[in-house]
Amino acid sequence: MSVTVLNSHPILNKTSVSWLGIERLRSACLGMVILDIESLSPIEDQLLTRRELEKALRLGPGRRRSFFAARIALKNLSRQLNLIEGNRPDRTIETLGPDGLSPCLAESGLYCSASHSSRFVVAVAHWYPIGVDIEAVSEKILKIQHLFISSREEQLISKAGLDFKQSAMRVWTAKEAAAKALRLHLLRAIRDVEVIKVEKETSILRYKAMTYPVSHGEGGGQVIALITCENF
Repeated sequence: MSVTVLNSHPILNKTSVSWLGIERLRSACLGMVILDIESLSPIEDQLLTRRELEKALRLGPGRRRSFFAARIALKNLSRQLNLIEGNRPDRTIETLGPDGLSPCLAESGLYCSASHSSRFVVAVAHWYPIGVDIEAVSEKILKIQHLFISSREEQLISKAGLDFKQSAMRVWTAKEAAAKALRLHLLRAIRDVEVIKVEKETSILRYKAMTYPVSHGEGGGQVIALITCENF
């Protein structure tokens, strides 16, 4: 299906948070939406398609809340990118891919990705494989760093001159985003995707001799990582 995008950089949904680096993230993809989850009040029979509702009913309360948030963000993104008719009901906009796991944007065929923390949900779209992850910065990351940071990456972080916790969050979110863009199981991404450069605004990943840039954003105690894979 051919897609006409009237505005390749739609207006970012307003939240009460000032996001550092958000324009860089937006310029790295076709479209981006960030929503404050607390501001969302979804009505199931008005929001979800039949497939989405069937999946939602199988989820527990916590996971259902984040599932709803991702659906709203993806449907919002579909509208911002002019992928659907303006008066089309939300319950007819499919955001659950054929595999029942991956997100999609209606029938557009665009690549997309979504992620949520306890406070925010973010959805992105691009012509090429894309992945996004958002996480709240916490001390927990220091307790589990040995699970996802290799000794070589730890040395890299130590030499980067950044706060170790902030750098560790960038490594974690970058690998999560890479898992989505490269269609890898997270455990495989942790093992096989290597961070070869980490900085406050941008990092670089390597996977199977290919390198991929990562854009970082930060706000409200959250860190966002976005990766696009034009050469994947």
